[in-house]
Amino acid sequence: MAVFLLLLGINIVIFSFFTTLTAALFFGLEDLQTAGALRYISTLTQIGIFGLTAFECAFLFSDKKPINYLLLNSKISGLSCLFLILIMVVSLPILSHIIAWNEEIKLPQGMSSVEIWMRGQEDAAAKITALMLSGNSVQILLLNLAVIAIIPALCEEFLFRGLLIRWFQKHIRNIHIAVIISALLFSAIHFQFYGFVPRFLLGLYFGYLFIWTGSLWTCIIAHFINNAMAVVVSYLYNNQLISTEYQHFGNVGDNYLLIGLSLLLTTACVYFLYKKKINMNYKLLE
Repeated sequence: MAVFLLLLGINIVIFSFFTTLTAALFFGLEDLQTAGALRYISTLTQIGIFGLTAFECAFLFSDKKPINYLLLNSKISGLSCLFLILIMVVSLPILSHIIAWNEEIKLPQGMSSVEIWMRGQEDAAAKITALMLSGNSVQILLLNLAVIAIIPALCEEFLFRGLLIRWFQKHIRNIHIAVIISALLFSAIHFQFYGFVPRFLLGLYFGYLFIWTGSLWTCIIAHFINNAMAVVVSYLYNNQLISTEYQHFGNVGDNYLLIGLSLLLTTACVYFLYKKKINMNYKLLE
């Protein structure tokens, strides 16, 4: 843990300084809040802080075999990929309902100042995301798929599933606690309280995919699909091909029949993946 925290701290300091400095040189101090600068900053931050830290630790913890330690040497089937896509589609109504519920949470009156601060953080994050998703050209679509979908899916899964679940499972000896802790950290690191619960649930989903299949590629692909859907929907909306923004895509309001159906189908699809790989049990991560 000391090694992990040390490497993480060093990478945060180095890449925060390096990213800010180079972004100021490339884009200018007055343009650091432009879409291009934000994409650049996001890319270097993801790679340097999440991706590099994960590989450094995996290298040290695994006799110089980080690929094996992170379970990047395991394959997944095409049928599993199909179900990963299906799960993300059928889960949209129930996930949108949870997001809406989380956004309406109110803190006690005595914590009003904290709530104001958290709302401010949420609004700032939403503005950054909207700015990065702006644009209607194919080039911007491909760039956003790389910056918002591919790179975070790789780097965040390297750290939160590939490294932390392996490490916590080894020292806590309870795979479920390891998955829960990694999901909590995954949600907390985004500093978005009003999206904490749905992101925590996604973290649990990615974590159990990892231990069921014994392959980090499973949760990388699932993570990519989740992020890529927002990118593609934003592209379609920006080109006026659909009338729904990505924040509201899949929202069925208070139609509890569709919400219940979404929950049922999501559960069935996840259970299929669980049963399909049940013989590859938790010993994979011991």
